[in-house]
Amino acid sequence: MTLHATALEMGLLGALRFAPAILVGLPAGVWLDRTRRKPVIVASQIVSAGALATIPIAAVLHMLSIGQLYIVAFVAGLAATVWGIAFPSFVPTIAGRDRLIEANTRIMASLTVANLVGPGLAGATVQLLTAPIAIGVDAVTFVAGALTAAWTHVTEVVPAPSGRNHFANALEGQAWLWRQPLVRAITLTILINNGGSNVIFAVYVLYFVTQVGISPAQLGLIFATGGLTSLVGARLGRPLVSRGWLGPVMAVGAGLVVLGQSGVLIAAYAPPGAAFTILLVFSAILGCSLMVYNVNQQSIRQAVTPDHLLGRVQSGVVVLTAVAQVAGSLLGGAIGQAVGLRAAIAVGVAIAISSALPSILSPLRSLRAVPVIAS
Repeated sequence: MTLHATALEMGLLGALRFAPAILVGLPAGVWLDRTRRKPVIVASQIVSAGALATIPIAAVLHMLSIGQLYIVAFVAGLAATVWGIAFPSFVPTIAGRDRLIEANTRIMASLTVANLVGPGLAGATVQLLTAPIAIGVDAVTFVAGALTAAWTHVTEVVPAPSGRNHFANALEGQAWLWRQPLVRAITLTILINNGGSNVIFAVYVLYFVTQVGISPAQLGLIFATGGLTSLVGARLGRPLVSRGWLGPVMAVGAGLVVLGQSGVLIAAYAPPGAAFTILLVFSAILGCSLMVYNVNQQSIRQAVTPDHLLGRVQSGVVVLTAVAQVAGSLLGGAIGQAVGLRAAIAVGVAIAISSALPSILSPLRSLRAVPVIAS
Protein backbone atom coordinates (compact mmCIF):
# COMPACT_ATOMS: atom_id res chain seq x y z
CA MET A 1 0.00 0.00 0.00
CA THR A 2 2.78 2.43 0.90
CA LEU A 3 4.70 1.82 -2.33
CA HIS A 4 1.63 1.10 -4.53
CA ALA A 5 2.88 -2.40 -5.38
CA THR A 6 1.24 -4.40 -8.17
CA ALA A 7 0.20 -8.06 -7.95
CA LEU A 8 3.29 -9.06 -9.93
CA GLU A 9 5.58 -7.08 -7.61
CA MET A 10 3.95 -8.68 -4.57
CA GLY A 11 4.50 -12.12 -6.10
CA LEU A 12 8.17 -11.34 -6.76
CA LEU A 13 8.61 -9.98 -3.23
CA GLY A 14 7.20 -13.21 -1.81
CA ALA A 15 9.40 -15.31 -4.08
CA LEU A 16 12.55 -13.47 -2.97
CA ARG A 17 11.80 -14.33 0.65
CA PHE A 18 12.05 -18.03 -0.14
CA ALA A 19 14.57 -18.13 -3.01
CA PRO A 20 17.64 -18.27 -0.69
CA ALA A 21 16.51 -21.66 0.60
CA ILE A 22 16.79 -23.07 -2.91
CA LEU A 23 20.29 -21.67 -3.32
CA VAL A 24 21.84 -22.54 0.05
CA GLY A 25 19.49 -25.01 1.73
CA LEU A 26 21.25 -28.27 0.87
CA PRO A 27 24.84 -27.13 1.58
CA ALA A 28 23.61 -25.47 4.77
CA GLY A 29 22.15 -28.79 5.91
CA VAL A 30 25.47 -30.57 5.38
CA TRP A 31 27.34 -27.78 7.16
CA LEU A 32 24.94 -27.76 10.11
CA ASP A 33 25.41 -31.50 10.58
CA ARG A 34 29.14 -30.79 11.00
CA THR A 35 29.15 -27.71 13.25
CA ARG A 36 27.63 -26.32 16.44
CA ARG A 37 24.13 -25.05 15.74
CA LYS A 38 23.68 -22.57 18.60
CA PRO A 39 26.11 -19.89 17.26
CA VAL A 40 24.45 -20.17 13.85
CA ILE A 41 21.01 -19.61 15.39
CA VAL A 42 22.28 -16.47 17.17
CA ALA A 43 24.01 -15.09 14.07
CA SER A 44 20.97 -15.64 11.83
CA GLN A 45 18.80 -13.58 14.18
CA ILE A 46 21.32 -10.72 14.14
CA VAL A 47 21.42 -10.70 10.33
CA SER A 48 17.61 -10.60 10.18
CA ALA A 49 17.52 -7.67 12.60
CA GLY A 50 20.09 -5.72 10.58
CA ALA A 51 18.31 -6.28 7.27
CA LEU A 52 14.90 -5.28 8.59
CA ALA A 53 16.28 -2.20 10.37
CA THR A 54 17.20 -0.65 7.01
CA ILE A 55 13.52 -0.25 6.10
CA PRO A 56 12.49 2.34 8.71
CA ILE A 57 15.82 4.14 8.22
CA ALA A 58 15.18 4.43 4.46
CA ALA A 59 11.60 5.54 5.12
CA VAL A 60 12.72 8.34 7.44
CA LEU A 61 15.17 9.48 4.75
CA HIS A 62 12.42 9.25 2.07
CA MET A 63 14.50 6.69 0.15
CA LEU A 64 12.34 3.59 0.57
CA SER A 65 11.64 1.69 -2.66
CA ILE A 66 10.33 -1.68 -3.79
CA GLY A 67 13.89 -2.50 -4.92
CA GLN A 68 15.14 -2.18 -1.34
CA LEU A 69 12.33 -4.44 -0.15
CA TYR A 70 13.49 -7.05 -2.66
CA ILE A 71 17.02 -6.94 -1.21
CA VAL A 72 15.81 -7.05 2.39
CA ALA A 73 13.48 -9.95 1.60
CA PHE A 74 16.37 -11.91 0.10
CA VAL A 75 18.81 -11.24 2.97
CA ALA A 76 16.20 -11.90 5.67
CA GLY A 77 15.12 -15.00 3.75
CA LEU A 78 18.71 -16.23 3.72
CA ALA A 79 18.97 -15.81 7.49
CA ALA A 80 15.56 -17.45 7.99
CA THR A 81 16.64 -20.41 5.85
CA VAL A 82 19.70 -21.08 7.99
CA TRP A 83 17.69 -20.62 11.20
CA GLY A 84 14.92 -22.87 9.89
CA ILE A 85 17.39 -25.71 9.34
CA ALA A 86 19.46 -25.17 12.49
CA PHE A 87 16.69 -24.77 15.04
CA PRO A 88 14.65 -27.98 14.49
CA SER A 89 17.93 -29.92 14.29
CA PHE A 90 18.94 -28.32 17.63
CA VAL A 91 15.76 -29.33 19.51
CA PRO A 92 16.69 -33.01 20.09
CA THR A 93 20.01 -31.82 21.58
CA ILE A 94 18.18 -29.59 24.06
CA ALA A 95 15.21 -31.77 24.95
CA GLY A 96 16.32 -35.34 24.27
CA ARG A 97 14.57 -37.65 21.83
CA ASP A 98 12.25 -39.08 24.51
CA ARG A 99 10.60 -35.67 25.08
CA LEU A 100 10.14 -34.43 21.52
CA ILE A 101 6.35 -34.06 21.53
CA GLU A 102 6.47 -32.21 24.86
CA ALA A 103 9.31 -29.98 23.61
CA ASN A 104 7.67 -29.24 20.27
CA THR A 105 4.35 -28.51 21.97
CA ARG A 106 6.03 -25.91 24.17
CA ILE A 107 7.93 -24.43 21.23
CA MET A 108 4.77 -24.22 19.15
CA ALA A 109 2.92 -22.70 22.11
CA SER A 110 5.62 -20.02 22.33
CA LEU A 111 5.30 -19.35 18.61
CA THR A 112 1.54 -19.21 19.06
CA VAL A 113 1.81 -16.50 21.69
CA ALA A 114 4.00 -14.54 19.26
CA ASN A 115 1.53 -15.13 16.45
CA LEU A 116 -1.31 -14.09 18.74
CA VAL A 117 0.23 -10.85 19.96
CA GLY A 118 2.33 -9.94 16.91
CA PRO A 119 -0.31 -9.56 14.17
CA GLY A 120 -2.61 -7.50 16.36
CA LEU A 121 0.23 -5.17 17.31
CA ALA A 122 1.38 -5.08 13.70
CA GLY A 123 -2.04 -4.05 12.42
CA ALA A 124 -2.34 -1.30 15.00
CA THR A 125 1.25 -0.11 14.44
CA VAL A 126 0.83 -0.01 10.66
CA GLN A 127 -2.40 1.94 11.00
CA LEU A 128 -1.11 4.40 13.61
CA LEU A 129 2.62 4.72 12.85
CA THR A 130 2.99 3.39 9.25
CA ALA A 131 4.35 0.08 7.95
CA PRO A 132 8.09 0.95 8.03
CA ILE A 133 7.91 1.66 11.77
CA ALA A 134 6.20 -1.69 12.30
CA ILE A 135 9.12 -3.37 10.54
CA GLY A 136 11.48 -1.45 12.84
CA VAL A 137 9.74 -2.99 15.84
CA ASP A 138 10.10 -6.38 14.15
CA ALA A 139 13.86 -5.83 13.86
CA VAL A 140 14.10 -5.26 17.62
CA THR A 141 12.40 -8.59 18.31
CA PHE A 142 15.12 -10.39 16.36
CA VAL A 143 17.70 -8.81 18.65
CA ALA A 144 15.76 -10.25 21.60
CA GLY A 145 15.74 -13.62 19.84
CA ALA A 146 19.52 -13.53 19.41
CA LEU A 147 20.05 -12.71 23.10
CA THR A 148 17.80 -15.47 24.42
CA ALA A 149 19.38 -18.01 22.07
CA ALA A 150 22.82 -16.94 23.29
CA TRP A 151 21.75 -17.58 26.91
CA THR A 152 20.86 -21.21 26.19
CA HIS A 153 23.25 -23.53 28.04
CA VAL A 154 23.83 -26.78 26.17
CA THR A 155 26.78 -28.93 25.17
CA GLU A 156 26.86 -29.78 21.49
CA VAL A 157 28.90 -32.72 20.21
CA VAL A 158 30.13 -32.08 16.68
CA PRO A 159 30.29 -35.29 14.57
CA ALA A 160 33.57 -36.15 12.85
CA PRO A 161 33.74 -35.38 9.11
CA SER A 162 32.48 -38.24 6.96
CA GLY A 163 35.27 -37.94 4.41
CA ARG A 164 32.84 -37.51 1.53
CA ASN A 165 32.25 -34.31 -0.41
CA HIS A 166 29.37 -31.93 0.30
CA PHE A 167 27.36 -33.06 -2.72
CA ALA A 168 27.42 -36.72 -1.67
CA ASN A 169 26.49 -35.78 1.89
CA ALA A 170 23.57 -33.65 0.68
CA LEU A 171 22.29 -36.46 -1.55
CA GLU A 172 22.38 -38.88 1.39
CA GLY A 173 19.90 -36.73 3.29
CA GLN A 174 17.65 -36.30 0.25
CA ALA A 175 17.65 -40.02 -0.53
CA TRP A 176 16.74 -40.89 3.04
CA LEU A 177 13.93 -38.31 3.06
CA TRP A 178 12.20 -39.91 0.07
CA ARG A 179 12.82 -43.51 1.25
CA GLN A 180 11.23 -43.05 4.66
CA PRO A 181 7.43 -43.33 4.08
CA LEU A 182 6.34 -41.19 7.04
CA VAL A 183 8.76 -38.39 6.27
CA ARG A 184 7.89 -38.60 2.56
CA ALA A 185 4.15 -38.21 3.24
CA ILE A 186 4.69 -35.29 5.60
CA THR A 187 7.05 -33.61 3.14
CA LEU A 188 4.56 -33.91 0.27
CA THR A 189 1.79 -32.40 2.39
CA ILE A 190 4.03 -29.49 3.44
CA LEU A 191 5.31 -29.01 -0.11
CA ILE A 192 1.91 -28.87 -1.82
CA ASN A 193 0.28 -26.82 0.92
CA ASN A 194 2.99 -24.18 0.91
CA GLY A 195 2.73 -23.89 -2.85
CA GLY A 196 -1.02 -23.30 -2.68
CA SER A 197 -0.93 -20.98 0.30
CA ASN A 198 1.69 -18.77 -1.35
CA VAL A 199 -0.41 -18.48 -4.49
CA ILE A 200 -3.12 -17.16 -2.18
CA PHE A 201 -0.90 -14.90 -0.10
CA ALA A 202 0.71 -13.26 -3.12
CA VAL A 203 -2.59 -11.42 -3.68
CA TYR A 204 -4.27 -11.75 -0.26
CA VAL A 205 -3.44 -8.31 1.09
CA LEU A 206 -3.96 -6.60 -2.27
CA TYR A 207 -7.42 -8.06 -2.69
CA PHE A 208 -8.87 -7.84 0.81
CA VAL A 209 -7.34 -4.47 1.75
CA THR A 210 -7.54 -2.54 -1.51
CA GLN A 211 -10.71 -4.05 -3.04
CA VAL A 212 -12.79 -5.38 -0.16
CA GLY A 213 -11.83 -2.60 2.26
CA ILE A 214 -10.48 -4.56 5.22
CA SER A 215 -8.27 -2.28 7.32
CA PRO A 216 -4.74 -3.12 8.50
CA ALA A 217 -6.07 -3.41 12.07
CA GLN A 218 -8.74 -5.88 10.95
CA LEU A 219 -6.11 -7.82 9.01
CA GLY A 220 -4.01 -8.07 12.16
CA LEU A 221 -7.06 -9.32 14.07
CA ILE A 222 -7.68 -12.03 11.47
CA PHE A 223 -4.13 -13.34 11.82
CA ALA A 224 -4.24 -12.99 15.62
CA THR A 225 -7.40 -15.10 15.74
CA GLY A 226 -5.49 -17.96 14.15
CA GLY A 227 -2.83 -17.55 16.83
CA LEU A 228 -5.43 -17.66 19.60
CA THR A 229 -7.02 -20.87 18.38
CA SER A 230 -3.56 -22.40 17.98
CA LEU A 231 -3.43 -22.45 21.78
CA VAL A 232 -6.58 -24.56 21.70
CA GLY A 233 -4.94 -26.87 19.16
CA ALA A 234 -1.88 -27.26 21.38
CA ARG A 235 -4.05 -28.42 24.28
CA LEU A 236 -6.35 -30.54 22.14
CA GLY A 237 -3.67 -32.57 20.36
CA ARG A 238 -1.68 -33.95 23.31
CA PRO A 239 -4.46 -35.89 25.11
CA LEU A 240 -5.63 -37.40 21.83
CA VAL A 241 -2.10 -38.53 20.95
CA SER A 242 -1.57 -39.94 24.47
CA ARG A 243 -4.65 -42.12 23.93
CA GLY A 244 -3.04 -43.70 20.85
CA TRP A 245 -4.83 -41.62 18.21
CA LEU A 246 -1.80 -40.08 16.54
CA GLY A 247 -2.75 -41.38 13.08
CA PRO A 248 -6.32 -40.03 13.10
CA VAL A 249 -5.05 -36.75 14.55
CA MET A 250 -2.63 -36.36 11.61
CA ALA A 251 -5.28 -37.23 8.99
CA VAL A 252 -8.02 -35.06 10.47
CA GLY A 253 -5.55 -32.25 11.14
CA ALA A 254 -4.45 -32.20 7.50
CA GLY A 255 -8.09 -32.10 6.39
CA LEU A 256 -8.99 -29.26 8.75
CA VAL A 257 -5.96 -27.24 7.62
CA VAL A 258 -7.25 -27.13 4.05
CA LEU A 259 -10.78 -26.44 5.28
CA GLY A 260 -9.45 -23.40 7.09
CA GLN A 261 -7.60 -22.25 3.98
CA SER A 262 -10.70 -22.61 1.81
CA GLY A 263 -12.36 -19.82 3.80
CA VAL A 264 -10.28 -17.29 1.85
CA LEU A 265 -12.07 -18.31 -1.35
CA ILE A 266 -15.49 -18.14 0.32
CA ALA A 267 -14.69 -14.65 1.63
CA ALA A 268 -13.44 -13.53 -1.79
CA TYR A 269 -16.82 -14.30 -3.41
CA ALA A 270 -18.99 -13.26 -0.44
CA PRO A 271 -20.56 -9.79 -0.08
CA PRO A 272 -17.86 -7.34 1.11
CA GLY A 273 -19.64 -6.79 4.41
CA ALA A 274 -19.38 -10.50 5.27
CA ALA A 275 -15.74 -11.02 4.27
CA PHE A 276 -14.21 -9.96 7.59
CA THR A 277 -16.39 -12.35 9.63
CA ILE A 278 -15.76 -15.25 7.25
CA LEU A 279 -12.01 -14.71 7.37
CA LEU A 280 -12.11 -14.61 11.18
CA VAL A 281 -14.03 -17.89 11.45
CA PHE A 282 -11.87 -19.81 8.99
CA SER A 283 -8.67 -18.33 10.43
CA ALA A 284 -9.75 -19.83 13.77
CA ILE A 285 -10.13 -23.28 12.15
CA LEU A 286 -6.80 -22.93 10.37
CA GLY A 287 -4.89 -21.87 13.49
CA CYS A 288 -6.15 -24.77 15.58
CA SER A 289 -5.59 -27.44 12.93
CA LEU A 290 -2.13 -26.17 11.92
CA MET A 291 -0.96 -26.46 15.51
CA VAL A 292 -2.29 -30.01 15.84
CA TYR A 293 -0.64 -31.12 12.59
CA ASN A 294 2.67 -29.29 12.94
CA VAL A 295 3.51 -30.33 16.50
CA ASN A 296 3.13 -33.98 15.58
CA GLN A 297 4.70 -33.91 12.12
CA GLN A 298 7.79 -32.21 13.54
CA SER A 299 8.04 -34.77 16.33
CA ILE A 300 7.64 -37.69 13.93
CA ARG A 301 10.33 -36.38 11.58
CA GLN A 302 12.77 -35.73 14.42
CA ALA A 303 12.13 -39.13 16.00
CA VAL A 304 12.63 -41.27 12.90
CA THR A 305 15.61 -39.33 11.50
CA PRO A 306 19.08 -40.45 12.69
CA ASP A 307 21.12 -37.82 14.52
CA HIS A 308 23.75 -37.55 11.81
CA LEU A 309 21.08 -36.78 9.17
CA LEU A 310 18.91 -34.29 11.08
CA GLY A 311 20.36 -31.18 9.43
CA ARG A 312 20.38 -32.64 5.94
CA VAL A 313 16.84 -33.99 6.12
CA GLN A 314 15.57 -30.70 7.54
CA SER A 315 17.42 -28.80 4.81
CA GLY A 316 15.83 -31.08 2.21
CA VAL A 317 12.38 -30.21 3.52
CA VAL A 318 13.31 -26.51 3.64
CA VAL A 319 14.60 -26.49 0.05
CA LEU A 320 11.62 -28.36 -1.36
CA THR A 321 9.24 -26.11 0.55
CA ALA A 322 11.07 -23.04 -0.73
CA VAL A 323 10.71 -24.24 -4.32
CA ALA A 324 6.96 -24.53 -3.74
CA GLN A 325 6.82 -21.13 -2.03
CA VAL A 326 8.72 -19.37 -4.81
CA ALA A 327 6.65 -21.06 -7.51
CA GLY A 328 3.44 -20.30 -5.62
CA SER A 329 4.31 -16.63 -5.08
CA LEU A 330 5.25 -16.10 -8.74
CA LEU A 331 2.20 -18.01 -9.96
CA GLY A 332 -0.12 -16.05 -7.69
CA GLY A 333 1.33 -12.74 -8.81
CA ALA A 334 1.16 -13.71 -12.47
CA ILE A 335 -2.45 -14.93 -12.28
CA GLY A 336 -3.46 -11.88 -10.25
CA GLN A 337 -1.89 -9.56 -12.81
CA ALA A 338 -3.13 -11.35 -15.94
CA VAL A 339 -6.52 -12.77 -14.94
CA GLY A 340 -7.58 -11.27 -11.62
CA LEU A 341 -6.94 -11.42 -7.89
CA ARG A 342 -9.91 -13.68 -7.14
CA ALA A 343 -8.79 -16.13 -9.83
CA ALA A 344 -5.39 -16.40 -8.12
CA ILE A 345 -7.09 -17.10 -4.80
CA ALA A 346 -9.20 -19.85 -6.40
CA VAL A 347 -6.16 -21.56 -7.92
CA GLY A 348 -4.27 -21.35 -4.63
CA VAL A 349 -7.13 -22.88 -2.63
CA ALA A 350 -7.48 -25.73 -5.16
CA ILE A 351 -3.77 -26.57 -4.80
CA ALA A 352 -3.91 -26.33 -1.00
CA ILE A 353 -6.90 -28.69 -0.77
CA SER A 354 -4.97 -31.43 -2.60
CA SER A 355 -2.18 -31.24 0.02
CA ALA A 356 -4.20 -33.24 2.54
CA LEU A 357 -4.11 -36.37 0.39
CA PRO A 358 -0.50 -37.53 1.07
CA SER A 359 -1.14 -37.52 4.82
CA ILE A 360 -4.61 -39.05 4.65
CA LEU A 361 -3.62 -41.84 2.23
CA SER A 362 -0.22 -42.70 3.79
CA PRO A 363 0.91 -44.91 6.71
CA LEU A 364 0.63 -41.79 8.90
CA ARG A 365 -3.07 -42.43 9.44
CA SER A 366 -2.38 -45.79 11.13
CA LEU A 367 0.14 -44.53 13.71
CA ARG A 368 -0.75 -44.97 17.36
CA ALA A 369 2.27 -43.12 18.75
CA VAL A 370 5.51 -41.50 17.68
CA PRO A 371 7.59 -44.30 16.06
CA VAL A 372 10.59 -45.98 17.62
CA ILE A 373 13.36 -43.46 18.11
CA ALA A 374 16.14 -43.57 15.52
CA SER A 375 19.72 -44.12 16.63
